[in-house]
Amino acid sequence: MKKTVAQLWEEIFADYNILDEIKENGYFKITADQIRVYKEPRLMAKFDFSKQLPKIFKENDLGILPIRNGEYVIGKFNLFENIKNTKYEEINIKKVELPSFIETIDPDNIYSESNALNVASLSGMFKDAFDEELYETIQGKMRTNTFDFIISSNKVENNIEVNGAAIEIDGGYESKSKVVLVEAKNSMPEDFIIRQLYYPYRHWKDKVTKEIVPVFFAYDNGVYNMFIYSFEDLYNYNSLKLNKIKRYMISSKSAETVKKEIFQNIELVNELPQDEVPLPQADSFSKVIGALELISNDVNTANDIANELEFDNRQGKYYIDALRYLELVQKGDKYGEYKLSPYGFALVNVDIKTRNEKIIGLILKHKPFYDVYKYFIENGELLSRKDIKDIIRKYIPEMAEETVNRRASTIRGWIQWIIGAQV
Repeated sequence: MKKTVAQLWEEIFADYNILDEIKENGYFKITADQIRVYKEPRLMAKFDFSKQLPKIFKENDLGILPIRNGEYVIGKFNLFENIKNTKYEEINIKKVELPSFIETIDPDNIYSESNALNVASLSGMFKDAFDEELYETIQGKMRTNTFDFIISSNKVENNIEVNGAAIEIDGGYESKSKVVLVEAKNSMPEDFIIRQLYYPYRHWKDKVTKEIVPVFFAYDNGVYNMFIYSFEDLYNYNSLKLNKIKRYMISSKSAETVKKEIFQNIELVNELPQDEVPLPQADSFSKVIGALELISNDVNTANDIANELEFDNRQGKYYIDALRYLELVQKGDKYGEYKLSPYGFALVNVDIKTRNEKIIGLILKHKPFYDVYKYFIENGELLSRKDIKDIIRKYIPEMAEETVNRRASTIRGWIQWIIGAQV
């Protein structure tokens, strides 16, 4: 049986006494040739998100950075920027349009980061976000020039020098006053490695006189999300500051028509007693779908789902209860286990658009969700959290105030998912 990346790193740490070296010197430098003895370095040292880190890294609060062509440094580095805590899902989504003559891009079938960036550029998302016309001028792999920086580690600052490290820029756009450097992903992670913004930023900062703007871009379920940053200190890796979030979707008359038809044909149901199947507390509907797919693959306890989705155990139960609320999951034969309902089983075996249509119907038949979506259809914007709380009290008057707050966040998140869903 082939060893996993995590198991191979355990061997490397043991063979080179890496933990002892870090304790004594603060870091450990390792070459690509040393790693290659175990496995291809490209596969061993690329961790775009914290959840990808091998167990030995997580347990010891370690990270790894490329510093030269064929050389890395391992240390107690704070490498990642959290996205989950930005509450990006509360930002309203702006609708934009592709030029009518474009035939080679299907906005309902975005298959890569570059494809999503093309849509963003052609539809004017970048122009809207920066209030300037931007032109793509940079893309692809390159090597950094020489620069040094400090990086934080439990209130200790480490000095790092980089010279000729590999970088890849997904999209670089230039206007009269700015150079916008974009790191793009085809799904929404909980965090990302700052290096993918900082190294290109430092590389181009020495080459141009214009303002350099780092952007993390994520296409997720029909929504184009831009996290626009700056570095407050040129020489500090951890000085990344979030300035604004912009969210867009491509206006599709056919998609809007389908959703309105679903809405108009809904048969509303009354809320069940809250001690049986409560109004959900599961803000990320993408994670709800993720939990559905896990259960379809026999990951069937709250603890296992929490581990897979990197939640605490209590959140695992919340996401299972969300699926029970939609009648897609039911209790299994053993205590603490869950399984797909007959309808849930049918749903995981259809195409994404059909699945989304059915799920939208399952959500909107519940009156709190129906009322919030009704307001969006009639007014073109989402209700405030305060107004959503009033709707919840209308249908579930006995719900405690703290619980109402949390449920309002979930309803808003699910309605935003509906707005962006492909159908």
